[in-house]
Amino acid sequence: MFARIGTWQGSPEDLKNWVARAGEVVKPKVQQQPGLGAAYWLVDREGEKGLTITLWESEEAMRASEEFRSESQTQTSSATGAGGRTERFEVFDHTKGAQRTRQRLLHRST
Repeated sequence: MFARIGTWQGSPEDLKNWVARAGEVVKPKVQQQPGLGAAYWLVDREGEKGLTITLWESEEAMRASEEFRSESQTQTSSATGAGGRTERFEVFDHTKGAQRTRQRLLHRST
């Protein structure tokens, strides 16, 4: 499993716009990306920070979605005023809950 984490910074108003855009525009498009396991949007309004976390069934699926991510990030920054950067990780875990998540992802992909 692989994860892409976007970190967003902005004023409270920027983040209000970011949250609205995430729900109305970005989420429906993210859900259509092949190989997506899960997507989360987190916001710390007091800290003026937001995070997006997408989990991917494979590194190939994550890499294949890069063009979408780049366009979405540029458009979101322009529309909301919040600025973002992106990092990629391989997910390592040893929890029972994570094992069940992995099994559901594998079941969905077959």
